[in-house]
Amino acid sequence: MKKKLCALMAGAAMLGLTACSGAEEVQNAATATMEQNGVMMTMSFDAKGDRVTKITQESVIDLTGYTDAQIDMLDSTVEDAEETYADIENVEYSCEEEDGKLVERIVIPTDEETLKAVIGQGLLPIDDTDATRLSLKATVDNLESSGWTVE
Repeated sequence: MKKKLCALMAGAAMLGLTACSGAEEVQNAATATMEQNGVMMTMSFDAKGDRVTKITQESVIDLTGYTDAQIDMLDSTVEDAEETYADIENVEYSCEEEDGKLVERIVIPTDEETLKAVIGQGLLPIDDTDATRLSLKATVDNLESSGWTVE
């Protein structure tokens, strides 16, 4: 009887694991926005179940009213960011001026290696430096508690 019960429990566990890994990836499973100091930030998360698979962040700055000195300072900041993100494999970074606005876009896949590199560089505000995955629910909860609007 014990052997049958163990076999039944093992089978149920395998079905549970199979069901979890079979979840389809959802693009834009959650989108968070915040405007701060004239910068409109949007983060969207692709997820497979509760596991975030990719983060896409876009920051838009309306350059209307900016002085040449302020734009030079922004350009310098962008150059620093380009160098930082270039050192991390699989992360895409771009920044372009479009219609009088500076648009910065960062795409971060959250595979274990890339996630560790991004966290190690301090580019994701995560306390657990050993994190190997991101929970969509926990990420959304943290963003909402920090003042972001989440859809």
